[in-house]
Amino acid sequence: MAVNEDLQLPYTMDIHQLRNPYQAAVLRTDVNRAIPAYIPEILEESQLAMNRYIPVLDGKCAEVPVFDTMTHLIARISNRVIFGRKMCRNEGFLHAVVRFAETTPLMAPFIHWSPLALRPVVYFILSRILGGKKEALKYVIPFLETYMKERDYMDEKPMLVCEFLIKNAPPEETIKGLAIRLLNLNFGSIHTSSIFISQALFEIALLPKEAIDGIRAEILDALETEGGWTKSALLKFRKIDSALREVGRVYGLMYFALSRFALKGCDLGDGTSIPPGHRIAIDMKAIHYNPDIYSDPEQCDLFRFSKLREQEGSDARYGFATIDSHYLPFGAGRHACAGRFFAAMELKIMLAHILLTYDVSYSPSIKERPKNIIFNGAIVPDPKVKMVFTPREV
Repeated sequence: MAVNEDLQLPYTMDIHQLRNPYQAAVLRTDVNRAIPAYIPEILEESQLAMNRYIPVLDGKCAEVPVFDTMTHLIARISNRVIFGRKMCRNEGFLHAVVRFAETTPLMAPFIHWSPLALRPVVYFILSRILGGKKEALKYVIPFLETYMKERDYMDEKPMLVCEFLIKNAPPEETIKGLAIRLLNLNFGSIHTSSIFISQALFEIALLPKEAIDGIRAEILDALETEGGWTKSALLKFRKIDSALREVGRVYGLMYFALSRFALKGCDLGDGTSIPPGHRIAIDMKAIHYNPDIYSDPEQCDLFRFSKLREQEGSDARYGFATIDSHYLPFGAGRHACAGRFFAAMELKIMLAHILLTYDVSYSPSIKERPKNIIFNGAIVPDPKVKMVFTPREV
């Protein structure tokens, strides 16, 4: 119910997203099992897309708006394995799906603040101004109609996310229903991953050269010892993984986590009572800045978790996609983000490729770490900030 209220799903998507969220089960099973097969495709699309969206002229440098560039990169690279090569390189579709992902969390609060009877009208007006699902569906529905016809004659089905969704769909599912669920997956991928990678780049640009060279050395060593870009190599990208987890700890996605509605009254046993119908959430900062858990919690130390891994000899405990009661960007328990392992794979490949290919720095006009934008409790990197990507001489 809380997610429904946050995103106003009956309007921004449809009423079936929470009634039968089978797309989450697809992510936890088929998609997670396919991650090793996705790695070469994600790598290839990262290389091609960065040449497109980080246009270096005459071998000098490119100055690009970081958040917007990363958002478009994530959209293209993710859709390589959601829909395939043709759709992921369709600029019209990419523009529509990015607009959908960016405007959905902006529209939802205004719909929520409106009287129930007026919410369909409010969504209609806002979607005409800001963009909504309608424009993206113009691309996804025809794609699915064609794919479903061709699918009957395929000897071997491709390992696409859309194929996994079709395979697991209930008999009553419609083409439009499938299309909206695929937009839902796009929203989750684009919205969160673009924030994580932008925040990581903002911090990496502040590191001394020797620290960045240390990350690169670890990447190259992993690629050499594991025979290239493989799942086992990505597991050895411990410093990149640590950087992603640390920006998740320090900045996160929201000020509040694990938002829930109380369906019935609850006495917490310490004098606190939660009446039915009220909404509760956890203060993210109280968890992520707890000095009993994190030393010097106000400091953003990108290597915090790689150092802990080294000290304790534990690879799994401090991973970017690992959830525990002291780290909540992906939620917790059985409702934790089902796509976090895919996101970890994609972001590690993207960041590794960026660091091996470019030197990343701020524009000369920027003298300190850019401040984030806060809207309705959401934490977003400043979209106006530009960074300089200079090709490395290797």
